[in-house]
Amino acid sequence: MFDETENDDWLMDRAKAGDTAAFDRIVHRHQHRLQRFATRMLGGDQARGADIVVGAFLRLWESRAAYRPCGKLSAWLLRVANRLCLDSLAHTPTAEALALNLAVESHCLEESELALAVRLAVMELSEVHRSVLILSVYEEMSYDEIAEALEISPGTVASRKNHAIAALRRRLTAWETR
Repeated sequence: MFDETENDDWLMDRAKAGDTAAFDRIVHRHQHRLQRFATRMLGGDQARGADIVVGAFLRLWESRAAYRPCGKLSAWLLRVANRLCLDSLAHTPTAEALALNLAVESHCLEESELALAVRLAVMELSEVHRSVLILSVYEEMSYDEIAEALEISPGTVASRKNHAIAALRRRLTAWETR
């Protein structure tokens, strides 16, 4: 049984030694955030998001022997998940097909029109802007945390977030008058 105060570095040291229960604890700690992030990056596709999460943890398990304690496992996992999302999006037929799938899924789930409009507007952002927006707004990460996870400067985080918000405002101006 593991204690909540045990940090990721200690658990990774245990996982290096073959302790699968320690690795399970890491998965338990980080899976929900990774799932939310990946699902949002992929336009609400939970199944593909789950595949991304499995891929990120698989990479962590495979590279556990090389892990060096640094207190930054969360950032590493988000960085891997982001790269896997970008790879997955590169293999998506077209943005229009994804938007159409989102519209159909959203209709089936009876989402409000505004929620659908916001989701589609977020999906229209470039991947680099979408990553920053999701981590900042939905995951409530600081600029420094996002910078670390995406390996960019905090200034670039701020610039990309501002660009994303401006693009969303332009896209959603029709909703201001409703």
